[in-house]
Amino acid sequence: MIQFSIRQLEYFVAVARHGGTLQAARALNVSQPSISHAIRELEASWDVSLFVRRHARGLQLTTEGEQRFRQALRLLREAHSLEQRTERSIRGELAVGCFDTLGPLVFPALMKAFQQHYPDVRLRPHEGHIADLLDQVADGALELALVYDTSLAGERIRLHDVGASLPYAVLPAGHPLAVQPDVSVADLARYPFILINPPHSREYFLSLFSHAGVRPQVVAEVGSFEMVRALVANGHGVSILVTRPAGDLAYDGSPLACRALRDAPPPQKIVLASAVDLPLGVLAQAFLDLARDYLKGRGLSPCRP
Repeated sequence: MIQFSIRQLEYFVAVARHGGTLQAARALNVSQPSISHAIRELEASWDVSLFVRRHARGLQLTTEGEQRFRQALRLLREAHSLEQRTERSIRGELAVGCFDTLGPLVFPALMKAFQQHYPDVRLRPHEGHIADLLDQVADGALELALVYDTSLAGERIRLHDVGASLPYAVLPAGHPLAVQPDVSVADLARYPFILINPPHSREYFLSLFSHAGVRPQVVAEVGSFEMVRALVANGHGVSILVTRPAGDLAYDGSPLACRALRDAPPPQKIVLASAVDLPLGVLAQAFLDLARDYLKGRGLSPCRP
């Protein structure tokens, strides 16, 4: 006879994710003694120590605990898939990460479409930088993450293509290049350049200049997408971005001019990332399928009439 229950595994995974029995109890809306009792029973049944207490950092998984955690995640995802009867009866909770620049443009509408199809699923979005989100996916904290493909995946991550977006030039309104329908990367290299610099985003945009055989005149590097737009709109330089909001205004209302790149660089892939060694649960698979359908034909074109 199997000496543990699905409920005990759920409690174990919650403690690992939240870093303590009290936090896990609050997240699951159960009593802390119930959580602690379940952990003690699992440790006795498996004859292992699952957690070690670190001062000021709560409970952390032991090496054995890490292995058992991933096994428990796999079992819980399979058990949840087994529990679902039909597509329309899919229910539960799904944590999905979204890149903090791409997320506001794509995720809310995608979330709305998903919840219209699956009203009994609670979708929990988590914003962050690409590297942080991929770490959370690999560790099992997130089942999926919506990001750009920036060659960060590594051996622990599987990427599922769902869309693409083209890089485009961002100019101050009234800039000499704005009179053209499109511009080249070489054109942009002649002017002060505002570079967005989160890890790997920076390398991607610099690679566009390298590919064109020119070097940008970088006068500022900033981490915020909207700071790039505001600096450009106020005449401090030009830039290149991938994500394109609906309106060409900076936060302070200053206008921007956006133009296609004449060099026709390859589109930036939009992907959903999942862990290689963890199966996609039924909720995650449903989200992936809907994302592909929803974004199909909705390439985030950088230039509109």
